[in-house]
Amino acid sequence: MKRLIKALKIPVIVLLVSGLSAVILINRLKGRKIETDIILSDGTPLSTTIFIPAGSGRYPSVLVRTPYNKQAEEWMGKAFNIFGIAVIVQDVRGKFQSGGEFYPFINERKDGLETIRWVRKQPWSDGTVAGWGASYLGYTQWAISDSLDFMTLMLTGARLFDLVYPDSLFSLQTAGIWGFSSASRTTNDLNEDSVRKKLYTLPVMEADDSAIKDINYYNDWIMHDKYDSYWEQMDFRGISGCPILSVAGWYDLFLECQLADFLAHDSAGNDRSRLVIGPWAHGEPGEASQYGGPEKTGDPKLIFKYVRQYLKGRQARPGSPMKDAKYNLFIMERNEYAGSDVWPPKETTMTPYHLGPGGYLGPVIPSEKGSLSYEYDPADPYPSLGGTALGKGVGPARQNPNTERKDQLVFRKKIESEPLILLGPLSATLWLSSSAVCTDYYVLLQDEFPDGKIINIQEGGAKVKLTGNGPEKTEISIWSTGYQLNPGHTLRVVITSSWFPRFNRNLNRCEKAADAKITMRSTQTLWYGNGTPSSVSLPLYLPGNSGY
Repeated sequence: MKRLIKALKIPVIVLLVSGLSAVILINRLKGRKIETDIILSDGTPLSTTIFIPAGSGRYPSVLVRTPYNKQAEEWMGKAFNIFGIAVIVQDVRGKFQSGGEFYPFINERKDGLETIRWVRKQPWSDGTVAGWGASYLGYTQWAISDSLDFMTLMLTGARLFDLVYPDSLFSLQTAGIWGFSSASRTTNDLNEDSVRKKLYTLPVMEADDSAIKDINYYNDWIMHDKYDSYWEQMDFRGISGCPILSVAGWYDLFLECQLADFLAHDSAGNDRSRLVIGPWAHGEPGEASQYGGPEKTGDPKLIFKYVRQYLKGRQARPGSPMKDAKYNLFIMERNEYAGSDVWPPKETTMTPYHLGPGGYLGPVIPSEKGSLSYEYDPADPYPSLGGTALGKGVGPARQNPNTERKDQLVFRKKIESEPLILLGPLSATLWLSSSAVCTDYYVLLQDEFPDGKIINIQEGGAKVKLTGNGPEKTEISIWSTGYQLNPGHTLRVVITSSWFPRFNRNLNRCEKAADAKITMRSTQTLWYGNGTPSSVSLPLYLPGNSGY
Protein backbone atom coordinates (compact mmCIF):
# COMPACT_ATOMS: atom_id res chain seq x y z
CA MET A 1 0.00 0.00 0.00
CA LYS A 2 2.97 2.34 0.60
CA ARG A 3 3.07 5.10 -2.00
CA LEU A 4 0.33 3.28 -3.89
CA ILE A 5 -0.18 5.66 -6.78
CA LYS A 6 3.56 5.75 -7.47
CA ALA A 7 3.83 1.98 -7.31
CA LEU A 8 0.89 0.96 -9.48
CA LYS A 9 2.01 0.22 -13.03
CA ILE A 10 -1.17 -1.12 -14.62
CA PRO A 11 -3.06 1.33 -16.89
CA VAL A 12 -5.47 4.00 -15.60
CA ILE A 13 -4.57 4.11 -11.93
CA VAL A 14 -0.87 4.68 -12.52
CA LEU A 15 -1.76 7.37 -15.03
CA LEU A 16 -4.01 9.15 -12.58
CA VAL A 17 -1.21 11.43 -11.45
CA SER A 18 0.57 11.85 -14.79
CA GLY A 19 -2.72 12.32 -16.61
CA LEU A 20 -3.57 15.22 -14.31
CA SER A 21 -0.13 16.79 -14.43
CA ALA A 22 -1.19 18.74 -17.49
CA VAL A 23 -4.09 20.15 -15.49
CA ILE A 24 -1.71 21.23 -12.76
CA LEU A 25 0.66 22.88 -15.25
CA ILE A 26 -2.12 25.11 -16.54
CA ASN A 27 -2.95 26.37 -13.07
CA ARG A 28 -4.14 29.73 -14.27
CA LEU A 29 -6.16 30.56 -11.17
CA LYS A 30 -3.82 31.07 -8.24
CA GLY A 31 -5.53 30.06 -5.00
CA ARG A 32 -4.32 30.17 -1.42
CA LYS A 33 -2.23 27.49 0.26
CA ILE A 34 -2.42 27.41 4.06
CA GLU A 35 -0.30 25.28 6.39
CA THR A 36 -1.87 24.70 9.78
CA ASP A 37 -2.32 22.22 12.62
CA ILE A 38 -5.81 21.06 13.45
CA ILE A 39 -5.79 20.45 17.21
CA LEU A 40 -7.93 17.48 18.22
CA SER A 41 -9.94 17.24 21.43
CA ASP A 42 -7.18 15.19 23.06
CA GLY A 43 -4.59 17.86 22.20
CA THR A 44 -3.01 16.00 19.26
CA PRO A 45 -2.01 18.30 16.38
CA LEU A 46 -2.68 17.01 12.87
CA SER A 47 -0.54 18.69 10.22
CA THR A 48 -2.84 19.95 7.46
CA THR A 49 -2.40 21.73 4.14
CA ILE A 50 -5.41 23.60 2.78
CA PHE A 51 -5.83 24.76 -0.81
CA ILE A 52 -8.54 27.40 -1.21
CA PRO A 53 -9.63 28.63 -4.66
CA ALA A 54 -9.03 32.25 -5.64
CA GLY A 55 -11.78 34.60 -4.57
CA SER A 56 -13.82 35.14 -1.44
CA GLY A 57 -16.66 32.66 -1.90
CA ARG A 58 -17.60 29.43 -0.15
CA TYR A 59 -16.55 26.19 -1.79
CA PRO A 60 -17.17 22.45 -1.65
CA SER A 61 -14.18 20.54 -0.28
CA VAL A 62 -12.26 17.33 -0.94
CA LEU A 63 -10.64 15.75 2.14
CA VAL A 64 -7.52 13.59 1.82
CA ARG A 65 -6.00 11.93 4.91
CA THR A 66 -2.76 9.99 4.40
CA PRO A 67 0.01 8.14 6.27
CA TYR A 68 2.34 8.58 3.26
CA ASN A 69 3.21 12.30 3.56
CA LYS A 70 0.66 14.93 2.62
CA GLN A 71 3.16 16.67 0.36
CA ALA A 72 2.73 13.83 -2.15
CA GLU A 73 -0.96 14.79 -2.54
CA GLU A 74 -0.54 18.52 -3.14
CA TRP A 75 -1.22 18.05 -6.86
CA MET A 76 -4.86 17.54 -5.93
CA GLY A 77 -5.13 20.97 -4.35
CA LYS A 78 -3.82 22.65 -7.48
CA ALA A 79 -5.98 20.54 -9.80
CA PHE A 80 -9.29 20.94 -7.92
CA ASN A 81 -8.72 24.63 -7.14
CA ILE A 82 -8.99 25.46 -10.84
CA PHE A 83 -12.63 24.35 -10.72
CA GLY A 84 -13.60 26.11 -7.51
CA ILE A 85 -13.10 23.18 -5.13
CA ALA A 86 -11.10 23.41 -1.90
CA VAL A 87 -8.78 20.58 -0.87
CA ILE A 88 -7.67 19.59 2.63
CA VAL A 89 -4.66 17.25 2.80
CA GLN A 90 -3.65 15.88 6.20
CA ASP A 91 -1.00 13.62 7.70
CA VAL A 92 -2.76 11.08 9.91
CA ARG A 93 -1.93 10.75 13.59
CA GLY A 94 1.68 9.77 14.27
CA LYS A 95 2.89 10.21 10.68
CA PHE A 96 5.29 12.82 9.28
CA GLN A 97 4.38 16.24 10.75
CA SER A 98 1.35 15.14 12.78
CA GLY A 99 1.58 14.46 16.49
CA GLY A 100 0.59 11.36 18.42
CA GLU A 101 1.43 7.70 17.95
CA PHE A 102 0.66 5.83 14.75
CA TYR A 103 -1.35 2.64 15.12
CA PRO A 104 -2.79 1.70 11.72
CA PHE A 105 -6.50 2.25 11.08
CA ILE A 106 -7.63 2.45 14.69
CA ASN A 107 -7.82 6.26 15.09
CA GLU A 108 -9.10 7.21 11.66
CA ARG A 109 -12.77 7.55 12.56
CA LYS A 110 -12.29 9.78 15.61
CA ASP A 111 -9.63 11.94 13.98
CA GLY A 112 -11.47 12.13 10.67
CA LEU A 113 -14.78 13.20 12.20
CA GLU A 114 -13.10 15.98 14.16
CA THR A 115 -11.40 17.14 10.98
CA ILE A 116 -14.71 17.25 9.07
CA ARG A 117 -16.34 19.29 11.82
CA TRP A 118 -13.42 21.74 11.70
CA VAL A 119 -13.66 22.06 7.90
CA ARG A 120 -17.38 22.76 7.89
CA LYS A 121 -16.91 25.65 10.34
CA GLN A 122 -14.42 27.48 8.12
CA PRO A 123 -15.54 30.66 6.33
CA TRP A 124 -14.40 29.29 2.94
CA SER A 125 -16.45 26.06 3.26
CA ASP A 126 -19.98 25.70 1.88
CA GLY A 127 -20.45 22.65 4.15
CA THR A 128 -20.01 20.02 1.42
CA VAL A 129 -17.13 17.62 2.11
CA ALA A 130 -16.18 14.78 -0.22
CA GLY A 131 -13.60 12.06 0.44
CA TRP A 132 -10.88 10.92 -1.95
CA GLY A 133 -8.34 8.17 -1.57
CA ALA A 134 -6.72 4.92 -2.63
CA SER A 135 -5.70 2.08 -0.31
CA TYR A 136 -5.15 3.42 3.23
CA LEU A 137 -6.38 6.83 2.12
CA GLY A 138 -9.62 5.22 0.97
CA TYR A 139 -10.05 3.48 4.31
CA THR A 140 -9.82 6.84 6.10
CA GLN A 141 -12.85 7.86 4.02
CA TRP A 142 -14.85 4.74 4.84
CA ALA A 143 -14.20 5.38 8.53
CA ILE A 144 -16.10 8.69 8.31
CA SER A 145 -18.40 7.80 5.44
CA ASP A 146 -21.57 8.49 7.42
CA SER A 147 -20.52 12.16 7.58
CA LEU A 148 -19.28 12.68 4.01
CA ASP A 149 -21.33 13.95 1.07
CA PHE A 150 -19.53 11.93 -1.61
CA MET A 151 -16.60 9.50 -1.78
CA THR A 152 -14.12 8.41 -4.43
CA LEU A 153 -12.61 5.11 -3.33
CA MET A 154 -9.80 3.35 -5.19
CA LEU A 155 -8.40 -0.11 -4.39
CA THR A 156 -9.52 0.02 -0.77
CA GLY A 157 -11.94 -1.46 1.74
CA ALA A 158 -14.12 -0.66 4.73
CA ARG A 159 -13.57 -3.84 6.77
CA LEU A 160 -9.99 -4.39 7.90
CA PHE A 161 -10.46 -8.01 8.89
CA ASP A 162 -11.09 -8.78 5.21
CA LEU A 163 -7.70 -7.29 4.34
CA VAL A 164 -5.67 -9.12 6.97
CA TYR A 165 -7.68 -12.36 7.02
CA PRO A 166 -9.45 -12.80 3.66
CA ASP A 167 -11.38 -16.07 3.81
CA SER A 168 -9.86 -16.50 7.31
CA LEU A 169 -6.37 -16.89 5.79
CA PHE A 170 -3.62 -14.71 7.27
CA SER A 171 -2.38 -12.34 4.54
CA LEU A 172 1.27 -12.64 5.53
CA GLN A 173 2.73 -10.76 2.57
CA THR A 174 0.50 -7.74 3.20
CA ALA A 175 1.16 -7.77 6.94
CA GLY A 176 4.90 -8.07 6.38
CA ILE A 177 5.63 -5.78 3.45
CA TRP A 178 3.23 -3.02 4.45
CA GLY A 179 3.25 -3.56 8.20
CA PHE A 180 7.03 -3.56 8.56
CA SER A 181 7.57 -0.56 6.28
CA SER A 182 4.94 1.51 8.13
CA ALA A 183 6.48 1.15 11.57
CA SER A 184 8.36 4.48 11.48
CA ARG A 185 7.01 8.03 11.60
CA THR A 186 8.24 8.84 8.10
CA THR A 187 9.16 6.33 5.40
CA ASN A 188 11.02 3.12 5.95
CA ASP A 189 12.36 1.79 2.66
CA LEU A 190 12.92 -1.82 3.64
CA ASN A 191 14.18 -4.07 0.87
CA GLU A 192 11.16 -6.11 -0.22
CA ASP A 193 13.22 -9.18 -1.08
CA SER A 194 14.78 -9.22 2.40
CA VAL A 195 11.35 -8.84 4.00
CA ARG A 196 10.05 -11.81 1.99
CA LYS A 197 12.90 -13.94 3.37
CA LYS A 198 12.00 -12.90 6.91
CA LEU A 199 8.44 -14.14 6.34
CA TYR A 200 9.80 -17.70 6.51
CA THR A 201 10.51 -17.08 10.22
CA LEU A 202 8.67 -19.41 12.59
CA PRO A 203 6.67 -18.62 14.53
CA VAL A 204 5.46 -15.78 12.31
CA MET A 205 5.03 -13.64 15.43
CA GLU A 206 8.83 -13.20 15.43
CA ALA A 207 9.23 -12.21 11.77
CA ASP A 208 8.97 -8.50 12.57
CA ASP A 209 11.62 -8.76 15.31
CA SER A 210 14.25 -10.09 12.92
CA ALA A 211 13.27 -7.76 10.06
CA ILE A 212 13.03 -4.41 11.87
CA LYS A 213 11.72 -4.39 15.49
CA ASP A 214 8.86 -5.67 17.60
CA ILE A 215 5.74 -4.09 16.07
CA ASN A 216 2.68 -3.98 18.31
CA TYR A 217 0.04 -3.90 15.59
CA TYR A 218 1.64 -6.77 13.64
CA ASN A 219 1.55 -8.87 16.81
CA ASP A 220 -2.07 -7.89 17.43
CA TRP A 221 -3.06 -8.93 13.91
CA ILE A 222 -1.62 -12.39 14.49
CA MET A 223 -3.16 -12.80 17.93
CA HIS A 224 -6.64 -11.78 16.72
CA ASP A 225 -7.06 -14.47 14.05
CA LYS A 226 -10.87 -14.44 14.32
CA TYR A 227 -13.29 -11.57 13.81
CA ASP A 228 -13.79 -10.13 17.30
CA SER A 229 -14.20 -6.78 19.06
CA TYR A 230 -10.67 -5.81 18.01
CA TRP A 231 -11.64 -5.94 14.33
CA GLU A 232 -15.18 -4.68 14.92
CA GLN A 233 -13.86 -1.25 15.92
CA MET A 234 -12.24 -0.99 12.46
CA ASP A 235 -15.27 -2.19 10.47
CA PHE A 236 -17.24 0.51 8.64
CA ARG A 237 -19.05 -1.53 6.03
CA GLY A 238 -22.57 -0.35 5.34
CA ILE A 239 -22.50 2.92 7.30
CA SER A 240 -22.36 5.31 4.33
CA GLY A 241 -25.47 6.91 2.91
CA CYS A 242 -23.72 9.18 0.40
CA PRO A 243 -23.09 8.38 -3.27
CA ILE A 244 -19.74 6.74 -4.02
CA LEU A 245 -17.50 6.05 -7.00
CA SER A 246 -15.66 2.84 -6.12
CA VAL A 247 -12.75 1.80 -8.37
CA ALA A 248 -11.53 -1.77 -7.80
CA GLY A 249 -9.07 -4.13 -9.47
CA TRP A 250 -9.48 -7.78 -10.46
CA TYR A 251 -5.96 -8.44 -9.14
CA ASP A 252 -6.21 -6.17 -6.12
CA LEU A 253 -5.91 -7.49 -2.55
CA PHE A 254 -9.04 -5.48 -1.60
CA LEU A 255 -11.18 -6.95 -4.44
CA GLU A 256 -13.58 -9.14 -2.47
CA CYS A 257 -13.71 -6.65 0.38
CA GLN A 258 -14.53 -3.84 -2.03
CA LEU A 259 -17.23 -5.90 -3.72
CA ALA A 260 -18.82 -6.71 -0.36
CA ASP A 261 -18.61 -3.04 0.65
CA PHE A 262 -20.39 -1.96 -2.52
CA LEU A 263 -23.06 -4.65 -2.24
CA ALA A 264 -23.82 -3.55 1.32
CA HIS A 265 -23.92 0.06 0.15
CA ASP A 266 -26.09 -0.85 -2.85
CA SER A 267 -28.57 -2.80 -0.70
CA ALA A 268 -29.30 0.43 1.18
CA GLY A 269 -30.70 1.92 -2.03
CA ASN A 270 -27.82 4.14 -3.12
CA ASP A 271 -28.76 4.22 -6.81
CA ARG A 272 -26.40 7.07 -7.72
CA SER A 273 -23.28 5.08 -6.78
CA ARG A 274 -21.01 3.33 -9.28
CA LEU A 275 -18.51 0.46 -9.09
CA VAL A 276 -15.72 0.10 -11.66
CA ILE A 277 -13.54 -3.01 -11.70
CA GLY A 278 -10.54 -2.90 -14.02
CA PRO A 279 -7.37 -4.95 -14.66
CA TRP A 280 -5.47 -3.38 -11.76
CA ALA A 281 -3.32 -4.65 -8.91
CA HIS A 282 -1.77 -3.29 -5.71
CA GLY A 283 1.78 -2.83 -6.89
CA GLU A 284 4.12 -3.56 -9.76
CA PRO A 285 2.73 -6.27 -12.09
CA GLY A 286 4.67 -9.44 -12.76
CA GLU A 287 3.66 -9.48 -16.42
CA ALA A 288 3.12 -6.17 -18.19
CA SER A 289 -0.14 -6.01 -20.13
CA GLN A 290 -1.86 -2.89 -21.38
CA TYR A 291 -5.23 -4.59 -22.03
CA GLY A 292 -5.75 -2.25 -24.97
CA GLY A 293 -4.42 0.83 -23.16
CA PRO A 294 -6.39 3.77 -21.74
CA GLU A 295 -8.73 3.79 -24.75
CA LYS A 296 -10.02 0.41 -23.54
CA THR A 297 -9.49 0.55 -19.77
CA GLY A 298 -10.60 4.17 -19.45
CA ASP A 299 -9.03 7.61 -19.50
CA PRO A 300 -7.55 8.29 -16.03
CA LYS A 301 -8.95 11.81 -16.05
CA LEU A 302 -12.46 10.32 -15.97
CA ILE A 303 -12.16 9.70 -12.22
CA PHE A 304 -11.16 13.30 -11.58
CA LYS A 305 -13.87 14.59 -13.92
CA TYR A 306 -16.54 12.46 -12.23
CA VAL A 307 -15.80 13.97 -8.80
CA ARG A 308 -15.61 17.49 -10.17
CA GLN A 309 -18.96 17.14 -11.94
CA TYR A 310 -20.64 15.82 -8.82
CA LEU A 311 -19.29 18.55 -6.52
CA LYS A 312 -20.26 21.28 -8.99
CA GLY A 313 -23.84 20.06 -9.13
CA ARG A 314 -23.75 18.49 -12.58
CA GLN A 315 -24.78 14.97 -13.52
CA ALA A 316 -21.76 12.72 -13.13
CA ARG A 317 -21.23 9.93 -15.65
CA PRO A 318 -18.26 7.56 -15.91
CA GLY A 319 -17.87 8.22 -19.65
CA SER A 320 -16.68 6.02 -22.53
CA PRO A 321 -15.41 3.28 -22.64
CA MET A 322 -17.20 2.62 -19.35
CA LYS A 323 -20.93 2.08 -19.35
CA ASP A 324 -23.47 4.28 -17.61
CA ALA A 325 -24.36 1.37 -15.33
CA LYS A 326 -24.11 0.64 -11.64
CA TYR A 327 -21.46 -2.04 -12.23
CA ASN A 328 -18.76 -1.36 -14.85
CA LEU A 329 -16.81 -4.59 -15.29
CA PHE A 330 -13.72 -4.82 -17.47
CA ILE A 331 -13.18 -8.17 -19.20
CA MET A 332 -9.45 -8.81 -19.56
CA GLU A 333 -8.20 -10.24 -22.87
CA ARG A 334 -11.54 -9.18 -24.38
CA ASN A 335 -10.55 -5.63 -23.42
CA GLU A 336 -13.95 -4.05 -23.04
CA TYR A 337 -16.36 -3.11 -20.27
CA ALA A 338 -19.62 -4.87 -19.55
CA GLY A 339 -22.30 -2.85 -17.82
CA SER A 340 -24.72 -4.34 -15.31
CA ASP A 341 -27.22 -3.18 -12.72
CA VAL A 342 -26.64 -6.27 -10.55
CA TRP A 343 -23.77 -8.43 -9.33
CA PRO A 344 -23.12 -10.92 -10.72
CA PRO A 345 -24.51 -9.83 -14.12
CA LYS A 346 -27.74 -11.43 -15.33
CA GLU A 347 -25.82 -12.65 -18.37
CA THR A 348 -23.63 -14.82 -16.12
CA THR A 349 -24.48 -18.48 -15.53
CA MET A 350 -22.73 -20.33 -12.74
CA THR A 351 -21.57 -23.60 -14.32
CA PRO A 352 -19.73 -26.48 -12.62
CA TYR A 353 -16.67 -27.86 -14.38
CA HIS A 354 -15.80 -31.22 -12.87
CA LEU A 355 -12.35 -32.59 -12.06
CA GLY A 356 -11.28 -36.10 -12.98
CA PRO A 357 -8.47 -38.51 -13.80
CA GLY A 358 -5.82 -37.66 -16.38
CA GLY A 359 -6.23 -33.95 -15.75
CA TYR A 360 -9.87 -33.96 -16.90
CA LEU A 361 -11.75 -30.65 -16.59
CA GLY A 362 -15.23 -30.44 -18.07
CA PRO A 363 -19.00 -30.16 -17.54
CA VAL A 364 -19.62 -33.91 -17.20
CA ILE A 365 -19.07 -35.79 -13.91
CA PRO A 366 -16.57 -38.65 -14.42
CA SER A 367 -18.46 -41.95 -14.31
CA GLU A 368 -15.97 -43.72 -12.07
CA LYS A 369 -15.14 -42.67 -8.52
CA GLY A 370 -11.47 -42.25 -7.63
CA SER A 371 -8.84 -40.09 -6.00
CA LEU A 372 -5.61 -38.23 -6.73
CA SER A 373 -2.94 -37.39 -4.16
CA TYR A 374 0.20 -35.32 -3.61
CA GLU A 375 2.57 -34.65 -0.73
CA TYR A 376 2.52 -31.27 1.02
CA ASP A 377 5.61 -30.10 2.93
CA PRO A 378 5.12 -26.81 4.83
CA ALA A 379 8.91 -26.40 4.92
CA ASP A 380 8.82 -26.00 1.12
CA PRO A 381 5.58 -24.08 0.45
CA TYR A 382 4.14 -23.56 -3.02
CA PRO A 383 5.33 -20.09 -4.16
CA SER A 384 2.75 -17.41 -4.81
CA LEU A 385 3.54 -15.73 -8.11
CA GLY A 386 1.58 -12.57 -8.78
CA GLY A 387 -2.09 -12.50 -7.88
CA THR A 388 -4.03 -10.47 -5.33
CA ALA A 389 -0.96 -9.60 -3.28
CA LEU A 390 0.99 -6.46 -2.39
CA GLY A 391 4.37 -5.34 -3.67
CA LYS A 392 6.52 -6.28 -6.66
CA GLY A 393 5.51 -8.88 -9.24
CA VAL A 394 1.82 -8.92 -8.30
CA GLY A 395 -1.28 -9.10 -10.51
CA PRO A 396 -0.81 -11.03 -13.76
CA ALA A 397 2.42 -13.04 -13.59
CA ARG A 398 3.98 -16.06 -15.29
CA GLN A 399 3.21 -19.30 -13.48
CA ASN A 400 5.63 -21.43 -15.52
CA PRO A 401 8.25 -21.64 -12.73
CA ASN A 402 5.78 -23.72 -10.70
CA THR A 403 4.83 -26.25 -13.38
CA GLU A 404 7.40 -28.87 -12.35
CA ARG A 405 6.48 -28.92 -8.69
CA LYS A 406 5.14 -32.22 -7.34
CA ASP A 407 2.88 -30.74 -4.65
CA GLN A 408 -0.03 -30.02 -6.97
CA LEU A 409 -2.78 -31.52 -9.12
CA VAL A 410 -3.37 -29.97 -12.55
CA PHE A 411 -6.55 -30.12 -14.66
CA ARG A 412 -6.85 -28.68 -18.18
CA LYS A 413 -9.56 -27.69 -20.66
CA LYS A 414 -8.63 -26.62 -24.19
CA ILE A 415 -10.68 -23.70 -25.54
CA GLU A 416 -11.81 -24.59 -29.02
CA SER A 417 -13.70 -22.40 -31.49
CA GLU A 418 -15.48 -19.95 -29.16
CA PRO A 419 -13.96 -17.83 -26.37
CA LEU A 420 -14.77 -18.70 -22.77
CA ILE A 421 -15.75 -15.55 -20.86
CA LEU A 422 -15.65 -15.56 -17.05
CA LEU A 423 -17.42 -12.67 -15.32
CA GLY A 424 -18.42 -13.08 -11.70
CA PRO A 425 -17.47 -14.96 -8.53
CA LEU A 426 -15.45 -18.18 -8.81
CA SER A 427 -15.63 -21.02 -6.32
CA ALA A 428 -14.86 -24.70 -5.90
CA THR A 429 -16.60 -27.67 -4.32
CA LEU A 430 -13.96 -30.24 -3.42
CA TRP A 431 -14.14 -33.64 -1.78
CA LEU A 432 -10.98 -33.90 0.29
CA SER A 433 -9.08 -36.04 2.74
CA SER A 434 -5.65 -35.68 4.30
CA SER A 435 -3.25 -37.43 6.64
CA ALA A 436 -3.32 -34.17 8.62
CA VAL A 437 -6.37 -33.12 10.63
CA CYS A 438 -5.75 -29.39 10.05
CA THR A 439 -4.43 -28.25 6.69
CA ASP A 440 -5.05 -25.85 3.78
CA TYR A 441 -6.18 -26.26 0.19
CA TYR A 442 -5.83 -23.69 -2.61
CA VAL A 443 -7.42 -23.53 -6.05
CA LEU A 444 -5.63 -21.59 -8.79
CA LEU A 445 -7.18 -20.70 -12.17
CA GLN A 446 -4.76 -20.01 -15.00
CA ASP A 447 -4.67 -19.23 -18.73
CA GLU A 448 -2.16 -21.22 -20.78
CA PHE A 449 -1.39 -19.32 -23.99
CA PRO A 450 -0.64 -21.09 -27.28
CA ASP A 451 3.06 -20.17 -26.92
CA GLY A 452 3.21 -21.97 -23.56
CA LYS A 453 3.07 -18.89 -21.36
CA ILE A 454 0.85 -19.45 -18.28
CA ILE A 455 -0.80 -16.43 -16.61
CA ASN A 456 -2.82 -16.52 -13.41
CA ILE A 457 -6.49 -15.58 -13.59
CA GLN A 458 -7.51 -15.86 -9.93
CA GLU A 459 -6.91 -17.93 -6.81
CA GLY A 460 -8.41 -18.69 -3.42
CA GLY A 461 -8.04 -21.04 -0.50
CA ALA A 462 -9.50 -22.29 2.74
CA LYS A 463 -8.46 -23.73 6.06
CA VAL A 464 -9.73 -27.29 6.33
CA LYS A 465 -10.32 -29.33 9.47
CA LEU A 466 -11.04 -32.97 8.67
CA THR A 467 -12.35 -35.82 10.78
CA GLY A 468 -10.32 -38.51 9.03
CA ASN A 469 -13.46 -40.52 8.19
CA GLY A 470 -13.07 -40.51 4.42
CA PRO A 471 -13.62 -37.76 1.82
CA GLU A 472 -15.34 -34.63 3.12
CA LYS A 473 -16.99 -31.86 1.15
CA THR A 474 -15.30 -28.42 1.29
CA GLU A 475 -16.38 -25.15 -0.29
CA ILE A 476 -13.61 -22.76 -1.38
CA SER A 477 -13.97 -19.19 -2.60
CA ILE A 478 -11.68 -18.38 -5.55
CA TRP A 479 -12.63 -14.69 -5.57
CA SER A 480 -14.00 -13.03 -8.71
CA THR A 481 -12.77 -12.19 -12.18
CA GLY A 482 -13.55 -10.68 -15.54
CA TYR A 483 -11.47 -12.65 -18.02
CA GLN A 484 -11.75 -14.08 -21.53
CA LEU A 485 -9.91 -17.24 -22.56
CA ASN A 486 -9.52 -17.15 -26.32
CA PRO A 487 -9.60 -20.07 -28.76
CA GLY A 488 -6.34 -21.98 -28.75
CA HIS A 489 -5.77 -21.21 -25.08
CA THR A 490 -6.15 -23.72 -22.24
CA LEU A 491 -7.91 -23.21 -18.92
CA ARG A 492 -5.81 -24.70 -16.12
CA VAL A 493 -7.04 -25.49 -12.60
CA VAL A 494 -4.36 -26.21 -10.03
CA ILE A 495 -5.01 -27.73 -6.60
CA THR A 496 -2.27 -27.30 -4.00
CA SER A 497 -1.92 -26.65 -0.26
CA SER A 498 -0.08 -23.34 0.06
CA TRP A 499 0.25 -20.01 -1.74
CA PHE A 500 3.17 -18.44 0.07
CA PRO A 501 3.95 -15.73 1.11
CA ARG A 502 0.66 -14.23 -0.08
CA PHE A 503 -0.88 -16.34 2.70
CA ASN A 504 0.73 -17.81 5.76
CA ARG A 505 1.42 -21.54 5.34
CA ASN A 506 -0.41 -24.12 7.41
CA LEU A 507 2.06 -26.26 9.39
CA ASN A 508 -0.50 -29.12 9.62
CA ARG A 509 -0.44 -29.33 13.44
CA CYS A 510 -3.64 -27.46 14.42
CA GLU A 511 -1.64 -24.81 16.30
CA LYS A 512 -2.25 -21.08 16.36
CA ALA A 513 0.06 -19.20 14.01
CA ALA A 514 1.37 -17.13 16.92
CA ASP A 515 3.01 -20.24 18.42
CA ALA A 516 3.43 -22.68 15.51
CA LYS A 517 7.03 -23.43 14.50
CA ILE A 518 7.28 -27.19 13.85
CA THR A 519 6.21 -28.37 10.40
CA MET A 520 4.64 -31.72 9.55
CA ARG A 521 4.28 -33.25 6.08
CA SER A 522 0.95 -34.58 4.90
CA THR A 523 -0.61 -36.57 2.07
CA GLN A 524 -3.38 -34.55 0.43
CA THR A 525 -6.12 -36.35 -1.49
CA LEU A 526 -8.75 -35.05 -3.89
CA TRP A 527 -11.73 -37.29 -4.73
CA TYR A 528 -13.74 -37.21 -7.94
CA GLY A 529 -16.64 -38.93 -9.72
CA ASN A 530 -20.12 -40.07 -8.65
CA GLY A 531 -20.69 -39.53 -4.94
CA THR A 532 -17.67 -37.21 -4.61
CA PRO A 533 -18.00 -34.83 -7.59
CA SER A 534 -15.21 -32.29 -7.09
CA SER A 535 -15.67 -29.24 -9.33
CA VAL A 536 -14.94 -25.58 -9.89
CA SER A 537 -17.88 -23.23 -10.47
CA LEU A 538 -17.24 -20.95 -13.44
CA PRO A 539 -19.24 -17.73 -14.03
CA LEU A 540 -19.81 -18.17 -17.77
CA TYR A 541 -20.80 -14.88 -19.36
CA LEU A 542 -22.78 -14.69 -22.60
CA PRO A 543 -23.20 -11.11 -23.88
CA GLY A 544 -26.80 -10.47 -24.84
CA ASN A 545 -28.12 -13.24 -22.60
CA SER A 546 -30.16 -11.39 -19.96
CA GLY A 547 -31.41 -14.47 -18.14
CA TYR A 548 -30.52 -17.95 -17.09
